[in-house]
Amino acid sequence: MATPIPVTFLGTGGFHATAGYWNSFLIGGRILVETAPAVLRNLRVAGIKPNDIEVVFISHFHADHTFGWPFVMYSSLVRERRTADLWVVGPPGIQAFLENMVAAGALDHVVDNARARVGGGYQIRYVEVDEGPQTAGSVNFRAVRVDHDPALECFGYLIEVDGRTVGYSGDTTLCPGLRAIAAGADALVMECNSHHDLNPVHLTFDDVRIIRREFPDLPIVITHHSEDVDDGGLPNVRVPADFETITI
Repeated sequence: MATPIPVTFLGTGGFHATAGYWNSFLIGGRILVETAPAVLRNLRVAGIKPNDIEVVFISHFHADHTFGWPFVMYSSLVRERRTADLWVVGPPGIQAFLENMVAAGALDHVVDNARARVGGGYQIRYVEVDEGPQTAGSVNFRAVRVDHDPALECFGYLIEVDGRTVGYSGDTTLCPGLRAIAAGADALVMECNSHHDLNPVHLTFDDVRIIRREFPDLPIVITHHSEDVDDGGLPNVRVPADFETITI
């Protein structure tokens, strides 16, 4: 029997951060999902060492999912003196996107100097998703395309951890990709941007109700939400707080 997986929520809020820090969470103590803007600070508050992270998953390139990357990358190099490779999974173009972010923050030359000072440091291993079964480090996963921002390639994930598959919706609408993730998951971490307001690129709580009906036995954990979202009294639906660890 598979062992339940601890998931620590470093933030549960959406873009406007009205319900908490921006959405980011850690699966099984070693898989970081989304490098939200405050992720380095929140890792430290949660007592998690950046060096414990083996794989980073990024669903798409919006700021609330990515702008914490330079802080995690640089602190791991300089403060933590990381030596083990760090795997980064994301949409096509993930390496160029993150490297451009580091350059925009005037850190590219600083990183080069730090690498020379610490003797090279760790290597970043980028994995561009292709919607088939893939591996990053010791983690097997599958990316699933979802419908969010038509200008971007956006993905959710099915991530295998200790005999269980954790599904993550990414930012999405109620689309075939979301249903495919739900069908393949033992538990689903799912965005719900708001309870009432219709947003054409996000889920509402009515969409959560639909997924609950279609997958009645699937545990659902809601993240990336506004302050008006709760569990709605639905069975096996949870809305964790920032810094809460639950098992799924």
